Amino acid sequence: MDYILLGVLAVMILLLVQQNRKRKKEAQSLLSALAVGANVILHSGIKGTVTAIDGDDIVIESTPKTKLVVVKAAVRAIAPAVTEEK
Repeated sequence: MDYILLGVLAVMILLLVQQNRKRKKEAQSLLSALAVGANVILHSGIKGTVTAIDGDDIVIESTPKTKLVVVKAAVRAIAPAVTEEK
């Protein structure tokens, strides 16, 4: 009986470790894909365009002439480019 419980616990721990590795890998690939001109969404919900990358910081322009300096880790997603139809 104890061996079954230990086995289930071991499987649960292995699944948690695997999910953590996957999440970390996805976050690293997202940060490496950042480039000037990319549209990003921050964890706070702010949307903007990357205007500069300086080490661990990025500068985004949320509205014209409004620039924010944020940490790269604050980026939640890279949004698809918005195309304006004329």
